[in-house]
Amino acid sequence: MSLIQANGQHAGLIVPEKKPPSFFFYMFMQSLPFIIFPVFTLKSIFQRKFRHFPFTTFGLYRTVQESREKEKEYHQDPALLKELWKMPSAKAFLGNLEYQMMEGYCGSSTMRCILRSFGMEDAKLPPQKRGETAPPRWCPQIKEIAEDYQKEESQEGSGVQFELTTNVIKGDVSYGEFLRTLREGLANPNVRVACNFLRSALFGFETCRLVPFNFLISLYGGHFSPVLGVVDRPGACDDDGVSGEEKKDEVGDDPLVDPLVAIFDTNAKYGGVYFVSARKLHGAVGAVDVFANEPRAVILVEKSEKETAESG
Repeated sequence: MSLIQANGQHAGLIVPEKKPPSFFFYMFMQSLPFIIFPVFTLKSIFQRKFRHFPFTTFGLYRTVQESREKEKEYHQDPALLKELWKMPSAKAFLGNLEYQMMEGYCGSSTMRCILRSFGMEDAKLPPQKRGETAPPRWCPQIKEIAEDYQKEESQEGSGVQFELTTNVIKGDVSYGEFLRTLREGLANPNVRVACNFLRSALFGFETCRLVPFNFLISLYGGHFSPVLGVVDRPGACDDDGVSGEEKKDEVGDDPLVDPLVAIFDTNAKYGGVYFVSARKLHGAVGAVDVFANEPRAVILVEKSEKETAESG
């Protein structure tokens, strides 16, 4: 379904048609913050498990307020996109990427992208749907879909039996461990990487924060997308062969030498694949999901063939 143009971007991806929401739905969504904030404020007063709510909300506001992806020269750089599509981790997704058809379908569309990249047929996978908004629910769902797919294949007398396993790495790990996890996962041809992150922690407030619903989504609206690769910035290594990332650890934090992570954003609004600094993404994954009171996560999905009785 996807063709790659000379600049490395996607042609042929189906862009979902945007339908304006009904007036009643719009009014409901705009009034939702006035319901959520009083409810959680009362809960934070009377229930211990919600006492983090005001402090977490303030922390998220500061994170989003201060976040701007200023490095636009790398955001969708044609040369870097060409380099990306030479990588096995990105090639696995050629022809297997799809945008979410509606808001709230990002988790489902990310699952379909990953399962299709493993060679599963589009027509035999369930259609996109709303839900799977957090890693603890997302992981069992993708494994269940893979199991159902294999049952259908077995009934048809075709297909190789395999197993999917998931490994959740929460965003509160150190930056070094986060980057190692991405690199090692992407280097394994049997692994795909899904990312649950707060997009506004990358780009800041993209719409008027005075509109209640925009404010709510910017602070609490997590997002799912596949990660396609990690690309070092041009000139990141000096003549001595030491990367800027390694020197940064010695001399201090310098985000200008961080490697770049390629994300295929399942929301068509963002134009497909874009690059963000690994450190910025680490912060976006570490942004707390206020309802679960824990950070978001990177998920490694690994496919392995099942051992049969004969092979044992």
